[in-house]
Amino acid sequence: MTAAPLTGPQRPRLWLLFYALAWGGGVVAYTPLLTLLLPMRIAALGLGDKVGLLSLAAVVGALTASVANIAAGALSDRFSGGPGGRRPWIVAGLVGTVGAYGLVAMADTRLELLGAVALFQLGVNLMLAPLSALAADEVPDSQKGLLGGMMGAAYPLGALSGVAVMAASSPASRLAVTALLVVLLMAPFLAVFRARAAVAWSRIDPAVVRAGRTRDLAALWGARLLVQVAGAIMFAYLLYYFEGVEVGGQSLDADRMAVRVAWLSGVVAVVTVPLSIALGRWSDVAGARTPFLQICAALAAAGLVVMAFFTDWTVAVWGYGLFAVGSAIFLALQSTFAMQLLPSPGHRGRDLGVLNLTNTLPSILGPGLAYVALKSGGFQSLLLILAGLAGLAALLMGLVRERQDLAETRAETSPP
Repeated sequence: MTAAPLTGPQRPRLWLLFYALAWGGGVVAYTPLLTLLLPMRIAALGLGDKVGLLSLAAVVGALTASVANIAAGALSDRFSGGPGGRRPWIVAGLVGTVGAYGLVAMADTRLELLGAVALFQLGVNLMLAPLSALAADEVPDSQKGLLGGMMGAAYPLGALSGVAVMAASSPASRLAVTALLVVLLMAPFLAVFRARAAVAWSRIDPAVVRAGRTRDLAALWGARLLVQVAGAIMFAYLLYYFEGVEVGGQSLDADRMAVRVAWLSGVVAVVTVPLSIALGRWSDVAGARTPFLQICAALAAAGLVVMAFFTDWTVAVWGYGLFAVGSAIFLALQSTFAMQLLPSPGHRGRDLGVLNLTNTLPSILGPGLAYVALKSGGFQSLLLILAGLAGLAALLMGLVRERQDLAETRAETSPP
């Protein structure tokens, strides 16, 4: 049985570019704050155990984001019938996000800081949940691979924005620079493009579509969660892992190794960008996503196995490169593939919010798993467990049935 693709006029490449930049604005909204500015703010306040407070803020933020993303998506489903579609919700979230930066800057107590983090997560998820659902609404399936690749290419903007933010001279000005970058990246898409009618399923019984897609989406959800858990743990402990790696038969001190790891992360990000776009477009042309996703998950698993058994810098770098590139492309392409599997056009925002739990749950589940694995068997044990998670994700993707009728899609859309 073949269920229907979403069909309609293809979006111009400029639309896809501006959308990817807007998505990059969402990434910039949270990356410098959560990785640099919030830890620095906590240290400056001098409220005691800074590690404990940062961990508590991370948990509060993850819990708030989990609920806020589903709620924001559901609200934009329910109240997006006007001429602006979901865009007014995105603008409201943008305003709330910018306002939350000011609250972080003014927070002086633990409670104020935790409240500011919670309000920031409300704002950023009110912005991102409708933005994600908008792509499901307005981009036909025949372009979703390319869009997913471009969205994946936008993620390095988060790391690059940290350089610009840290060039500012004071904590308040760094938050102001972050807010300005977010607005500049979001503005072109919101200002230039207006809403259009949602792309429609082709002529297949909707009840049949919903039944099949719900099962497939569950398998995809599980696979994404496994890869996200592996990624969250690996990136959190990446420097500690490489501190045990030898360079030319010698161990480096922590500062020198940190510089090497920073450069390595930058190179991996640069390599990921063109590969993500190329594979996304290739999956559009092939009319199939699951083979690409299975290969990416398998490469991530293989990279972790290499890292587990080889502690020489050169070999470990290749292992990490396989893992980082494989997992990044997997997550980028899978995000738009999920849009093809949504069971109901009336609840796209809500359903994508449920999928977003795979982004927040790893922050809650990952630390405990890492602690137990490291205590029992060190990094080799941890890496082999993470490799098993990525391998299981590849197997789960094999259960997802490809549901794009390529011939019909090509007949109803113009060539790119």
